Amino acid sequence: MEAANFKYDHPHGTIYGYIGEHGLQCLALPQTGQSQGHIHFLHSAPNLTVGRTLYRALDNYFAGMQESFARITLDLSNGTPFQQAVWLAARKVPWGKTCSYGEVARAAGRPKAFRAAGAALGANPVPIIVPCHRIIGANGRLTGFSGGHAWKETLLGLEGFKAEAMRW
Repeated sequence: MEAANFKYDHPHGTIYGYIGEHGLQCLALPQTGQSQGHIHFLHSAPNLTVGRTLYRALDNYFAGMQESFARITLDLSNGTPFQQAVWLAARKVPWGKTCSYGEVARAAGRPKAFRAAGAALGANPVPIIVPCHRIIGANGRLTGFSGGHAWKETLLGLEGFKAEAMRW
């Protein structure tokens, strides 16, 4: 498979991605007041296959349908072994559920590494697909999200969490 860039238009801004030879490598959420920079788009077979599948999955997700993104092949090889373990653990947190950084650290095989798990999730190259927005503090508080607080609230809201129950 050749490499391809991916673009998805959303009311909060354009979501860009990169589909590499072995799967989706990154997905960049727009952040308020920050430029995405200039991105060149390739018209290639992966955009017609992987990109089309990803586009439909994002459409389903943003329409409020339970979407696991299981059909999206990921290439997480740019992460360390620990980061990859954290990302894969977070990917298993189902729609409408949350868990703590400590729970993710335990699932990744390092139960005391909750801060390191938080750092790994902060470096998550494919937010939404690896749903790091579902990871919250042990006290139930919403904590940092690489896409920003507004995105985390939006994504959790799509999954049925009430705004008044969300605390920063």
